[in-house]
Amino acid sequence: MPSDDDSPQRTGHCLCGIVIVSVPARANDIGVCHCAMCRRWNSGPWMSLQVPEAKVSGATLKIFRSSGFAERGFCSNCGTHIFHRPVDGPELAISAGLFKARDFYIAREIFSDVNPAFYHFVANSEKQSSASMIHEWLPRLAWRRIKGLLGRSKS
Repeated sequence: MPSDDDSPQRTGHCLCGIVIVSVPARANDIGVCHCAMCRRWNSGPWMSLQVPEAKVSGATLKIFRSSGFAERGFCSNCGTHIFHRPVDGPELAISAGLFKARDFYIAREIFSDVNPAFYHFVANSEKQSSASMIHEWLPRLAWRRIKGLLGRSKS
């Protein structure tokens, strides 16, 4: 049986082709974020694949700390949005638009309660409100921060 490292890969890239991203070919379930920050970043909802094992490379990859707990990667040459990730965690959301894929489907919409009235999706997807996202993520992020502080105090 092949390991995850041996599985077929799906490769994508930014507009200029300098930043290259590889994810397992099985990654096809898109998450859509309707939060205000993603809408400001994209001028609309952001669609991504949750792929912590993604490989991202390229000389023009730049990282911007977009909040107290997360950062976003982009190509400094063409401006393409590459990823979003928490600073203290393994999660990695890769922009779905980097890939040519016909098998993608929308599995989940987050911050669905702040989705503006001027657009909507017809996908039959799981919906999570702002309150449910806070309930899911606040304890996780707080615990990671505490562990990080405890780890620094031991050194």
